[in-house]
Amino acid sequence: MSGQAQLRTYRRSESVVFLKTNEDFGGLSNMAGGYPIHVNGIRVLTSEALYQACRFPHLPEVQRMIISQISPMTAKMRSKPYRNDSRVDWDQVRVRVMRWCLRMKLANNWHAFSELLLRTTERPIVEESRKDDFWGAKVVDNGDTLVGMNVLGRLLMELREQVKQQGRDAALDIAPPDIPQFLLFGRSIEVVVGLPTPQTTEAQEQGSLFGADTIIAVEAVAEPAPVVPAKTVKQAFRASGLPWVPHVPEGWQVLRNGRLFGHRVETGFPDLPILEVSLRTGVRVRDMENLKRKQVMSQKEKYKRAVKGDIAYNMMRMWQGAVGPAPVDGLVSPAYVVIKPYDEANSSYYSYLFRTAAYMQEVNKFSRGIVADRNRLYWESFKQMPSLVPPRPEQDQIVAYLRAQDTHIARFIKAKRDLIKLLIEQKLRIIDQAVTRGLDTAVALKPSGIEWLGEVPEHWEVVHIGSAVQIVNGYPFDSELFDAAVGHPLVRIRDLYRTHTEVQFNGPEVREAVINTGDLIVGMDGDFNAARWRGGRALLNQRMCCLRPRKQLTTEYLALVIPKALKFINDLTLSTTVKHLSSGDVRRLRFPVPGEAEQLQIVAYVVAETAPVNDAIARTEEEIKLIREYRDRLIADVVTGQVDVRGWQPGPDDVVDDAVLDALGDENEVVTEEEDGDGED
Repeated sequence: MSGQAQLRTYRRSESVVFLKTNEDFGGLSNMAGGYPIHVNGIRVLTSEALYQACRFPHLPEVQRMIISQISPMTAKMRSKPYRNDSRVDWDQVRVRVMRWCLRMKLANNWHAFSELLLRTTERPIVEESRKDDFWGAKVVDNGDTLVGMNVLGRLLMELREQVKQQGRDAALDIAPPDIPQFLLFGRSIEVVVGLPTPQTTEAQEQGSLFGADTIIAVEAVAEPAPVVPAKTVKQAFRASGLPWVPHVPEGWQVLRNGRLFGHRVETGFPDLPILEVSLRTGVRVRDMENLKRKQVMSQKEKYKRAVKGDIAYNMMRMWQGAVGPAPVDGLVSPAYVVIKPYDEANSSYYSYLFRTAAYMQEVNKFSRGIVADRNRLYWESFKQMPSLVPPRPEQDQIVAYLRAQDTHIARFIKAKRDLIKLLIEQKLRIIDQAVTRGLDTAVALKPSGIEWLGEVPEHWEVVHIGSAVQIVNGYPFDSELFDAAVGHPLVRIRDLYRTHTEVQFNGPEVREAVINTGDLIVGMDGDFNAARWRGGRALLNQRMCCLRPRKQLTTEYLALVIPKALKFINDLTLSTTVKHLSSGDVRRLRFPVPGEAEQLQIVAYVVAETAPVNDAIARTEEEIKLIREYRDRLIADVVTGQVDVRGWQPGPDDVVDDAVLDALGDENEVVTEEEDGDGED
């Protein structure tokens, strides 16, 4: 195929195009998590890792290193140093290897992957790529045209036709490609003649998902896992009647939520703790010692009681995952609905189910409102929604399994976040040395007269920022005109490090609040920070300002030095609520300023020296993103019965740690009272 493949042209509007794994058809990508593959008794997390390992049949240690990676991107990157030592016929066999990898992905994940393939109907399947027009196609012209060989997309279309013509038989009798030395860990890769039982897979191998040690231990087993004929392991499914999960296991019911939950509306419990909701981890007790919003206390008499085990959901944000079981008796905002589970409903199971992407799309369908972003899911609508109902013991087992896996995933995320903190510290040390001492280590120094700075090169000038910078204050835009999709992009403090905004201002543009790409913006509430804006023309909201140098300073140099000054101010600022920075505080700051040529040299030096650190941070953040995608897919498959965990038994490492589970969330995902609206039901 590779010798005859030629460039082809596709129209995005007429094709199924995939690029990111979190998109609707992202599961077609080799980078997609949640599609593990078993080869010779070894669990390989992604088809990308399997494909890369096949490059090195003569290097089992390299294969082991690749397969032990959790992230498919990391598996790919770890293989790169060895590319020159790939099998000598790699270019001739790689398409055959990829075809086999895709068939293995289908065989091991039949329900999810075959359904995804069939949803592409008859349309061309195209992998969009920025630089690879062999496996994918590149965007040209106005963005609707893609040109490339698109070998991966064509292999997926070939596999789709096999599924259509052969049905389940397309996943049977998966013979390895007819090429010499097709080995994994020194052993010939064997023919797969059936699908592994989900019970055996989950019970024996789930402990190996999150580390290399147990994966290697599996390899040490003398015999591969027993192969069970497909007809004896076929799980009994039935049609559900629901478009978002067409088939469910026999024995599962579909009932309306009103059969599973009652409505609780109770106020007048002022002594109970305040609860808040994270979009990813659910409901938790608010840390009152670090409270940042005084209005919580003033509105407490309106808050609703949620009993431990009740589910609380935010009427306007449930479609994003703002739902979860109350960990203790507590109070939630009037913008929430509180529902009490009946005996047949495990609230933790339904919390997982309600936060799946498919269910959240259903929430949108049942929500009502004038503006889409302000739609509310009222109790009367929620109780009409259909939900899956596994037998109660199976619900309990699913919760135990997912909480154990969540603990593993949370530890992984925490370790990666700790690594990012160390990398940021390393980056700041590089910047600090450059902006306080310059690049010439032999230059004479003088006292700067600046408390947070110390000595600086003797020839540097110290200036007030107010005389060297134009300070543009943000504008108090009317929140009633905020819109999710229509209007001018509005930059709020939460958007400081983003390349896009969460909301638009659906009103006239305020010229004095306009910022553009490259502007240096400062967040003036909370922990004071500064960043270059990368999101194009936008409006700057209140409690932010923009700094535009007009003499002596370059924006690039100012962007390096101002975070150090802001940190000093932040550390000195004491507040029981939100810390506030005024434009006057900024105007009074003083900076050491080298000549413009030296500023440019310092910026170039910092860019070069921090590039490897920035790359490492980006890779680590991508690994966190991928493990989150894996988690989302795992949860969706388990709570809908596509993966059977009834036979799972916890291993010695499967100990649930509630403190560790907090790492699954993110402070930016906490829904605040400011976002709740009035919420009366």
